[in-house]
Amino acid sequence: MENIIWSTGHIRKIDDAIEAKNCHIKDSKGNTYIDLESGVWATSLGHCHTRINSVIQSQISKLIHSGFNYSHPIIEEAAQNILDITNHIDGKCEFLCSGSEAVEYAVRIAKTVTEKPLMLYFSDSFFGAYGEASKKDNKNNYIYNRLECSCNETNEGCNGECESFKNIPFDDIGVFLFEPGSSSGLVRFPSQKLINKIAEKITGKGGIIVANEITTGIGRTGKWFGFQHYNIQADIIAMGKGIGNGYPVSAVSISKEIADRLRKTSFLYSQSHQNDPLGASVANEVINTIKEEKLLERCNKLSNYLIERLIEIKNTSSVIKEIRCRGFMLGIEFFKNAELAIDAMYKRGFLLLKRPYAEVIRIDPALTIEEETLDLFIENFKQTIHSVENK
Repeated sequence: MENIIWSTGHIRKIDDAIEAKNCHIKDSKGNTYIDLESGVWATSLGHCHTRINSVIQSQISKLIHSGFNYSHPIIEEAAQNILDITNHIDGKCEFLCSGSEAVEYAVRIAKTVTEKPLMLYFSDSFFGAYGEASKKDNKNNYIYNRLECSCNETNEGCNGECESFKNIPFDDIGVFLFEPGSSSGLVRFPSQKLINKIAEKITGKGGIIVANEITTGIGRTGKWFGFQHYNIQADIIAMGKGIGNGYPVSAVSISKEIADRLRKTSFLYSQSHQNDPLGASVANEVINTIKEEKLLERCNKLSNYLIERLIEIKNTSSVIKEIRCRGFMLGIEFFKNAELAIDAMYKRGFLLLKRPYAEVIRIDPALTIEEETLDLFIENFKQTIHSVENK
């Protein structure tokens, strides 16, 4: 790997991963590892899923890439599937290449159709690697620190009962860019009260709710989208990662109302791999697979089991501070020695990820993870925690 710029901020453990199936990675020496991070949280149906691979192989032999003046029917079929799960009846959809691009595209649409100058978001959010969404400046944004306010008493952050919340200039805010749980990878979920109060203020003043569902979408949290845990409806939804099961495709869905407003503008956006049939076919089959194999229900069942077992481990541990979980998005926060736990689990054949500059381990298994693999993880993690406590 001497010729690769490895700029992710994470430590590379394996240089020669050559084969994968579901949650299992094999290297060139025949060693097998269990991937509990789903790649970069992307293989929602596990590595090399038979149905997804079959669709890729089929579409490759027909049409991979379309142009600016011709398309393929699978794009319309996939768009209808997207609009179905987003509840954007008669809305519109666009297929892009990455989660960062999807959030950027969503923000551009929102800013095009609103006349108000400010966009509201939380200070612990991450919206991508480039563009308007990645800029955390105070010129065009109101950045709210929900974790530092007088009403943060339950460790969920602000609940909207403080002076800080009252000072949010909702009259000037046209867009609420909502990240419902990843919290820059730390897995922290905003309080129900806070989100409901913000949504009421935003919609009551004609504003737009944009949901960043790059990490929380496509079943990751036990629902199609993270915002659905808050009983609100997003006007614009950006999705990526899981919708391609590892293939680089993303999508943006907009409501009929936003689509109607957008038509009255001169909004333009074009890049070379926009609405490509190969990416759309993958997204379409990922959604069909989750629906037909009832993977949301399976995720919630196994998640409940996993969190119960992890809490049992925490309750007898002196190094685990907190476990945060929603579906198959879990964050295990340590008082100390998270890196030791990561290394010990790696030696036992498990791939986990520690967040840079934080004592937090993330676990984001595929929705298709085998029950016996979860049991194997739990037993090894229990032994690992005991060994870490003795160091």
